[in-house]
Amino acid sequence: MLLPLLLLVAGALVVALVRDRREREVLWLSELRGSFLHGAPLGGFASTGGLAELQAPGGLLRCRLPAAWTGGFHEPTTASFDCGSGRRLRVDLLTVERRGAGGPALLESLAATRPEAERSLETLAGGHLLLKYLEARGQNPNQQVVFCWQLARPLSSEQARLATFSLIVPREQAGEVFVRADLGLLDREVRCARIGD
Repeated sequence: MLLPLLLLVAGALVVALVRDRREREVLWLSELRGSFLHGAPLGGFASTGGLAELQAPGGLLRCRLPAAWTGGFHEPTTASFDCGSGRRLRVDLLTVERRGAGGPALLESLAATRPEAERSLETLAGGHLLLKYLEARGQNPNQQVVFCWQLARPLSSEQARLATFSLIVPREQAGEVFVRADLGLLDREVRCARIGD
């Protein structure tokens, strides 16, 4: 009689612990997302002299990244960089050609990719659009947090070019000061990046 009662209590305790862990994970991710989308990340540790110009083949994209990050464009539209400590940056370029792709529909298309609470979207000087979002990938112990900036430029009423910068970070590092410094630096440099014709 006592054993079934103990098993029932133990089962209820396990369920409560699992639920508590899930709730803490959701809260942690929500706080991290809010800080990334609407907070003020730390300024980057790299000085202006510590940045190197990155230019995609054909001049499709120009931006600056820390010179210490190793990598570059291995394909005409994809670059990857080792940022150290298990962090990686991936840059993907895409040209969209369809009716209305570069007009007012571009803003609507970007807005539709993520729920409003999970993204920020703004128009930058020069007509570029910037969509920011964060996502978690994988399962423990290999879980990663991906911080994304999607820079878009309308080229014509039927053509737009997008550059997606994805900083991929091991979950346990996502809140660290050096990652927040990377986020501040990347946010500043993505905003200054230029998408070519």
